[in-house]
Amino acid sequence: MAYAVVMAGGNGTRLWPRVRTKAPKHLMVHDNKTLLEKALERANALVGWDRVFVTTNENLLDTITGSITPLLAHNVYTEPAVRDTGPAMGLMAARIAAFAAEAVLAFLPADHVILDEIEFNKVLKVALKAAETVEGLVVIGITANEPRTCYGYVKRGKPLYVEDGQPVYKVERFREKPGSEKAERYIRQGDYLWNSGIVVGRAGMIVDLLKEHNPKLKPGLERITASIGRPEEAEVVREAYTGFERISFDYAVLEKAAKIYMVVGNFGWEDIGSWSSLAKVSAMDTAGNAFSGRAVSIDTKNCLVSTPGKLAALIGVSDLIIIDTDDVLFVCKKDRDQEVKALLRRLRQAGWEEYL
Repeated sequence: MAYAVVMAGGNGTRLWPRVRTKAPKHLMVHDNKTLLEKALERANALVGWDRVFVTTNENLLDTITGSITPLLAHNVYTEPAVRDTGPAMGLMAARIAAFAAEAVLAFLPADHVILDEIEFNKVLKVALKAAETVEGLVVIGITANEPRTCYGYVKRGKPLYVEDGQPVYKVERFREKPGSEKAERYIRQGDYLWNSGIVVGRAGMIVDLLKEHNPKLKPGLERITASIGRPEEAEVVREAYTGFERISFDYAVLEKAAKIYMVVGNFGWEDIGSWSSLAKVSAMDTAGNAFSGRAVSIDTKNCLVSTPGKLAALIGVSDLIIIDTDDVLFVCKKDRDQEVKALLRRLRQAGWEEYL
């Protein structure tokens, strides 16, 4: 039995000012639907609505349930605190393992853009089938065509077998967000792929691997597992979860575990973590400009402009990000969009919390 868990907890501060504390990035619209809606549709195509779950931050529960199909309202679960993907995936795996320890789970981030959904479905089905038999986890690697420092990397090992035309590889190692020189070396080597953040594995195994490689998480996960379905479940989950360290699943398991496998997914993938990454999957004119809404320009190139309800008029500019909201006008050079977090710190220092 296979289930899909759509992870909808992150805020995505580098997409400010469109993304705010109460307006997470997976509710951004791309190609006329929110990123979350598209992620849920892919999950449904993979396993069916009755086996799709959503996990999100507690403070986003109303926002999320109000933004998705009523068919899933009873399958939305919350994390009592922000503790990153390690504890979040552990909690959901423990919940599902309580009634189906051998069930295969596909953890799907809600903020991905997938351009070829047919190929996505094909690759994920291969990963789900592999996870039924291998003694380990299966990740999806993306062919790296440029040395991006904002992604983790996966080193491809030897192929084990071929399923439906897709090789299943042993993973040699993970490398989390390298510097530019190391990323360039990975690209030259040719055997490193981007880590998509999609993880597939059996529910009980995911919990066991988190406990094995993270002694600080083990007592809390054991308490949570023992409480599932009992009257004290909510209280135990809250107490144990808030005591967890904040750690990503990559650091908690993937970089430590020996038995990790990979299927390569070339389905037009982009992790929307910044404005420049959004530009890569947006429709562009012949000068490389991505305009959202009406725009007129002269001698303008390689700009991302979003000004809903207004005409954007540009002359003689290049490599800019321009985002207009009701209360903020954001202008940034494209190659500096990773500095948004520093800008938000200045807003906090100024006491302008209303803009966050």
